[in-house]
Amino acid sequence: MSDTAYEERIVRTLAAFQRNRYDVARFAERTAAADYLAREIRGKRVGFGDSETLRALSLYERLSEHNEVIDPPRAGHVGGIEAFLAAGREALMTDVFLLSANAITEEGQILNMDGAGNRVAGSLFGHEKTYFVVGINKLVPNIEAGIARIHEIAAPRNAHRKGKKTPCAKDGMRCYDCAALERICNALTIHYKKMSYRPMELVLIEEELGL
Repeated sequence: MSDTAYEERIVRTLAAFQRNRYDVARFAERTAAADYLAREIRGKRVGFGDSETLRALSLYERLSEHNEVIDPPRAGHVGGIEAFLAAGREALMTDVFLLSANAITEEGQILNMDGAGNRVAGSLFGHEKTYFVVGINKLVPNIEAGIARIHEIAAPRNAHRKGKKTPCAKDGMRCYDCAALERICNALTIHYKKMSYRPMELVLIEEELGL
């Protein structure tokens, strides 16, 4: 893709999100995005959805300097499933919620597939502001391409990363539409427009981040 075509694609995408009532911010690389979020979010209780992108930006460490941060996967790593579930419930009641996306579209939609539901639940309601922090590799033309990306890239690779007992986790290559107890594809959310009443912001980073 030429530089001109790439720039037109980014501009078109951000304009679509603005039409869909989102705030938007664009950064060439992760450090600038992390600096921006650290400036914007201060003196708050902050909840995280499970996200390799947030970890790549070291946002737990950065935001913990001036906020109380609840990160369910971090809690679960220390205290097991019950600690994860407790932190997941607590993150739903925070002032600010941060997550990434499995896909965003050039038409201004956001797609996420979830297993337990805490991540997508936090993206829908209840916070003063929600931030979707997304790498350029998540950008696809439309909803159909976003769903394909989830089945062919995001879900299998995440299941493999987490060591789930699912067919896709064995090769990390594709979805088998399984009935495994540890299946992570239990609910799909599509944000067609920004949810009502509270601000939401797309933070687009021009790096490949997350799965």
